[in-house]
Amino acid sequence: MKFWEFRQIQPKQSSNVYVFVCEDDFLIEESRVVWQRISGMPAGEWVFKKYSAKEFEEIPSSRLIDDALTRSLFTENRLIIVTDAARLTKARIEVLGRVQSLPDASLRIVLVTNTRKPVESWPKIFPVIEIDSLRPADVARWLMDRYKLTPQIARYLTDNVGTDLYQLHNEVEKLQTYTGNARPIEMRDVDVLILRSEQFGAFDLDDAVLAGDYKKAVQVVGAMLDEGVEPLIALSRIVRVWRQLFIGKSLVEKKNAKEIAATALIPAWKAADFAASCKKFEWRQLAAGFRLLLNADRALKTSTPNPEGYFDVMLWKMMVNWAMQVDR
Repeated sequence: MKFWEFRQIQPKQSSNVYVFVCEDDFLIEESRVVWQRISGMPAGEWVFKKYSAKEFEEIPSSRLIDDALTRSLFTENRLIIVTDAARLTKARIEVLGRVQSLPDASLRIVLVTNTRKPVESWPKIFPVIEIDSLRPADVARWLMDRYKLTPQIARYLTDNVGTDLYQLHNEVEKLQTYTGNARPIEMRDVDVLILRSEQFGAFDLDDAVLAGDYKKAVQVVGAMLDEGVEPLIALSRIVRVWRQLFIGKSLVEKKNAKEIAATALIPAWKAADFAASCKKFEWRQLAAGFRLLLNADRALKTSTPNPEGYFDVMLWKMMVNWAMQVDR
């Protein structure tokens, strides 16, 4: 299920132990309020504790049972979240089975895994709630719902920062501080504060790539790197434009410029120029470009190349070298 669906879930009956299949650490933290709501426990103060599987194994079994049976002197409801629960031993799972069978327990335990596979060997007595992997569209919706961002800004952040919710949360907090919550966040704010492209406008890199302007593209990327932008974020901007070209190329003979731009998430006022760029790029060029971008992603994640030099060579291969081959 989607995380927003999980937030509205109404279990048929409460459970002492749940299995929560979720890949994103930030969503795991945000799930606390949902567990509190669906626990079926009396209202009162809550004590949340989070353990790794190893730490949880070190808690004596007798203590878990006692905690589940004994009300706190301060009428606190207790919730334990166990991360990497796939590493739990068979003996600990059996103890959790005993906790699950206790009536009126004052303890709830959530076993978190990032895949469903390890859960399949466990007893079928723990309810399993599985959260779908987040796609860029899901992340954009999360940004709109949680921070009331416009669809355009949500997509722009997702395209340029990525889909890691912790990082996005931190970046949005910086943007809110920057704007003082006095006005809506704009693209220029993202460029200045996050991408730090103070020398260039929001679309300068996009325009350079779409125009096949190798020199301008290298100049903009170099300025971004000089101003402290992470190489992978700079790469993500080029990937985004290349993906838009791929989408536009597939539609250029079927739809008008405005429809193509809307599908590729290009501003309407750039529709005509974008459609013209899509006609100019060849399919083989786009495919070769994707291979170069994939290689760049691997290189920047696994080794320490000189970023500026790497981008220079990559963009030359994507634009100049390809054009030279076509001219021949």
